[in-house]
Amino acid sequence: MSAKTVLGVVPVIWFAGLAIYLYRVNTALGGMAQQQLLPTIIGLGAISLLLSIPLVLKLVRLASGTTAKPKAKISGADDAARGDFDADAVIARYLEKKAAGEASFEVPDTATPRATFGRKV
Repeated sequence: MSAKTVLGVVPVIWFAGLAIYLYRVNTALGGMAQQQLLPTIIGLGAISLLLSIPLVLKLVRLASGTTAKPKAKISGADDAARGDFDADAVIARYLEKKAAGEASFEVPDTATPRATFGRKV
């Protein structure tokens, strides 16, 4: 079991322990505080059950022997299939234009007006 699984048990034990403790306090008082403590006990029990679901699933997977396999990395041959963009070629073209003096470094004077939020000044 991994450390993550072991640390996942801690909140389950904590909330279940609080529910058991409050149930015993109610029993020790002769059931006098049942109306006040019962919603808290039910809530703590529900929280501990919800937190135990991932642990139960992990234990079932561990018992059945099936583990999640990591996905295979995509090879370099598939890169061209995903898109035809080649960053190295773009940089090479830019450097060629810059060396030939064809690259334009001018910033346009007219900027498109932006929509503003709030009060217009």
